[in-house]
Amino acid sequence: MKLIVLLLIFPVLCFGQTTIKGKVINKRTKDAIPFATVGLIKENIGTNAVEDGSFQIRSIKPILNDTLIISCLGFVTLKLSISDLKKGENVFELLEQQTILDEVTVKSRTNWKYETLNDFSDCGNHFITSSGYQTQIAQHLQALEYNSILSEVKICRMSSFLIGPEKTIFRIRIYDIDSLTKSPAADLCDQIIEVKTRSKTITVNLEKYKIRIPNKDFFVAVEWLKIPYNESKSTIKINGKESEHITYRPSIGWTKNPNPQMEAWMLDYKNIWRKMFKSSIRTSVSISAKVKY
Repeated sequence: MKLIVLLLIFPVLCFGQTTIKGKVINKRTKDAIPFATVGLIKENIGTNAVEDGSFQIRSIKPILNDTLIISCLGFVTLKLSISDLKKGENVFELLEQQTILDEVTVKSRTNWKYETLNDFSDCGNHFITSSGYQTQIAQHLQALEYNSILSEVKICRMSSFLIGPEKTIFRIRIYDIDSLTKSPAADLCDQIIEVKTRSKTITVNLEKYKIRIPNKDFFVAVEWLKIPYNESKSTIKINGKESEHITYRPSIGWTKNPNPQMEAWMLDYKNIWRKMFKSSIRTSVSISAKVKY
């Protein structure tokens, strides 16, 4: 069976690149912040810091009037004009986020009702990956009851008959819904949920995080980490010339059960969420959730 991978819009490499280098640290502790998301807002490109907090971005456009944006769960997002950066490597200090979510008390009981949302039978043969402008993919879900508790998340990713899924590391984010735009809004979990796996179907138990879904509608997102560990390299032709092309694991499957009311959304380096699909054939991705109430 032919595997078809949708490659999101990717940047074309050209001469005259400018490289921005830096390190992201916690302003209070001075510790490195691994996997912080770093991007250029106008050019809409970016990367992630590696384990020691260091990063570099290669820009293909004049960037003096651009803005560098650095974010990570648990920290206040930092924005800086490129013209204000020093030459060479810069150190960027992020303030810890002081907003604390309401503590959720989950009472011990034996008569929980469980519901699986956006359930899927298999991954299919169409997948979504990121190679350029997208940082997260989020699936819109809807529980039957208000204040449900999120129990687990299941995600299906690309593999082949001959080769098993490659290693990957990514993060899971849980979002409330914006009442006006119907897009992902505030984080519903203030702890980092990080997954490292080689599995095709990943089931993550979230009971220990005690994530309460205040509204019926919410989003489960996969946050891509654009680091060497996740790179998949291939050669493509651009204007008749071969060029190396890099995508980042995991590649997420499409579901076979379209539901226009429960569409997937994408987040870019401009920090803007957009609906992903306009087709009535495929609207959702292979991200399901089990809630209890």
